[in-house]
Amino acid sequence: MNYLIAAREFFVSNFNITLKSVEKNNNKLFNTYFFYTFKIIPFFLLKFLFNTFDIKYICLIDNIYFSNYGNFRITPILLKASVFNVDNDNKIDISDNIKNYNGTVPLWYIIENEELNEFQKIEFTYFSKGKMLNKTFDLNKSNNKLLHDIF
Repeated sequence: MNYLIAAREFFVSNFNITLKSVEKNNNKLFNTYFFYTFKIIPFFLLKFLFNTFDIKYICLIDNIYFSNYGNFRITPILLKASVFNVDNDNKIDISDNIKNYNGTVPLWYIIENEELNEFQKIEFTYFSKGKMLNKTFDLNKSNNKLLHDIF
């Protein structure tokens, strides 16, 4: 039985990965059909090449977005995420969309991928160190931050 789990893990972590974005020196390639040609190359080879040439990437593994933009660290428990405009009190809940992103994914990618460009602010309600906290950020000023840097 452990052999089946190991075989599935090897297949998923090397061949069932979808490359979503690549960045080198602030030049971003975003969701192009060219990335589908990389599916025939095992991901550990791509990862080695990207790390050797200092290329940042975002990939999709088992419906979760991962990246190599920063070091992984544990993030607080996200209870609610909503976007809104300053002149309008109508908040749109995006908690179900945010849960699919690892903490190392940059906020600019989430804004582009979830089509949140028309909104000005994002508000997070999270649970950290035994307290429920709220933070609000301007999307235009803080979109270069990583998701785990917000907390």
